[in-house]
Amino acid sequence: MRKKLIIITILGLFLRLFLAASTFHSDVQPFYFAGEVIAKGNILNFYDYLGNLPADDPVLKVYPVYLFNYPPVVYFSLGLATHLLTAPFEKGLLQDFIINFRNVLGRFDLNVFLLTLKLPYLPFDLLLGVILYKFFKVPKEKILAFGLWIFNPFNLYSTYIMGQFDVIPTFFVLLAMYLLVRKNNLTKSNLVLPAVVIGLGASFKIYPFLFLVPLALLKTGWAARLKIIAVGFVTYILLIMPFIGSPGFRQTALLAGQTMKSFYASIAISGGESIILFPLLVLFFYIRFLYVKNYPEDIWRKFFVVLLLFFAFTHYHPQWFLWLTPFLIIDLVKSKLSHWPLVALSSISFLGLLTFFDPGLTVWLFAPLFPQLYGMAGIWELLGVNVDINFARSLLQTLFVSVALYYVYYYDFSTASHSSR
Repeated sequence: MRKKLIIITILGLFLRLFLAASTFHSDVQPFYFAGEVIAKGNILNFYDYLGNLPADDPVLKVYPVYLFNYPPVVYFSLGLATHLLTAPFEKGLLQDFIINFRNVLGRFDLNVFLLTLKLPYLPFDLLLGVILYKFFKVPKEKILAFGLWIFNPFNLYSTYIMGQFDVIPTFFVLLAMYLLVRKNNLTKSNLVLPAVVIGLGASFKIYPFLFLVPLALLKTGWAARLKIIAVGFVTYILLIMPFIGSPGFRQTALLAGQTMKSFYASIAISGGESIILFPLLVLFFYIRFLYVKNYPEDIWRKFFVVLLLFFAFTHYHPQWFLWLTPFLIIDLVKSKLSHWPLVALSSISFLGLLTFFDPGLTVWLFAPLFPQLYGMAGIWELLGVNVDINFARSLLQTLFVSVALYYVYYYDFSTASHSSR
């Protein structure tokens, strides 16, 4: 088993390093740029930095005034890490990477630079694989879970091709689950730590807040439940509190428009009133969880159900799909791979939807290796195919929702979901 782990890890590392060095998406630029801004001493005014630049500053010709739209922990961790790691690079490369990316295409040091920018994700990625390995007891299941994580394309795409940081909040969610499974008891102190970990995950992206209620319902008293929920939120609030006074933070990061996407799907009941489907179903399942027995070893199922509801009713960004991946892997292992058609259908939906995003998420990705790709048209335009984008996206989302509904049924309503009790 040890030999298999070593082989999987080495192959996975080579694949990650190659993809990290060979691909570019514009999402990595703000993280690096943030580190440069912070390193100049812009701390509490970080979110307002661009707004205070002269109108003719060359940076404003490339980026919007409110470029930084993630919570502060993202920029103060990734930004500063990349600032330190990239210090040895030639200054002209660093400047052109921010202002005029075309100028650095085709340069070998760009590949090394891109690899360096994505290195901070590697510890979280590998530790997440270790957690999945430890999630199981049977050696074959351990190896399978670890291997599925190391080679799963959703993580490789989001983390090492796009350069997005979704692997970090995903790691914290899995860590919270593992802390419960490892101890398997309901002492008050045992739930406080997972709540803190969920709060840390939410300080990168807020979706882990969805899991605080299922976590708190492991307790039996309302005071204890409310305390667990409060611990998660207080952890998050403490990390954003220093920036509340920043207009830029309040406008773009505190209440970002992306957080409202889950509220679009609704059923109209009058000219101006509607029932919003996502909160409706989340609240329904929260109430359902309240009136059934809750066990630490089953918490992953409840997290999975709630997250599936989010994806079912949200026009999601490609990197967000990584949030689901550990749950799909756990399900595959526990189902002894019998649920592979569900993963296949979900993958078809994901890949199809990906082709309807801007070409920066598909055609341009390997521009560091093939500079001529940069600026080309999207996949469907290159193929000369005229597609009704909205209808095609609707079909692909419907495909995923059908799979999600089955998972919800299987893990919450069917008798199979209670087999471990």
